[in-house]
Amino acid sequence: RMIRISVLDLPALPSTAGLPNLAGGVPVKEFMTLGKGEKLVGLVPLNAVVAIGPRNGVVKRVNPDYPLNRDDWEAITLKPKDEVIGVSVAADESDELVFITRSAQLLHFPASTVRAQGRTAGGVAGIKLAADDAVIFFGAVAAEDPDAVVVTVSTTTEALPGTPGGSVKVTPFAEY
Repeated sequence: RMIRISVLDLPALPSTAGLPNLAGGVPVKEFMTLGKGEKLVGLVPLNAVVAIGPRNGVVKRVNPDYPLNRDDWEAITLKPKDEVIGVSVAADESDELVFITRSAQLLHFPASTVRAQGRTAGGVAGIKLAADDAVIFFGAVAAEDPDAVVVTVSTTTEALPGTPGGSVKVTPFAEY
């Protein structure tokens, strides 16, 4: 479900000379009413094409034709036990839509391969998943963004006590 809120209703962190102090933030329930089992996945403008990626690997790009007389509406139909993992502005046809799965699979493809649809249309297959796999990240990366990176974290339950139990790797997105 998408919920329309005015940017004037969003709280703002006070400006600082350094990093922002997140203690000055406000819980989402203070400015938005969510239903039982709902959580905020992302904030996107309503005047741009938005890409939505659920856990089951479907992808949908939604045209900005939202109802003017409603404050909330369905943006994608989900199957039982599915949930939206990520939303992102994907207005530029050269943007890359990216799925990352729990089993360390990464798939990216141009947004132009997913035709933008109206909000009542269904999504299309994005990534094929093994039976025990699920999407853990979905988002859009601006084409040729030199700062885009993929961060992978691995852990192990078989490490000896006192030895490192995992690793973190940062790789430029362009290498994928």
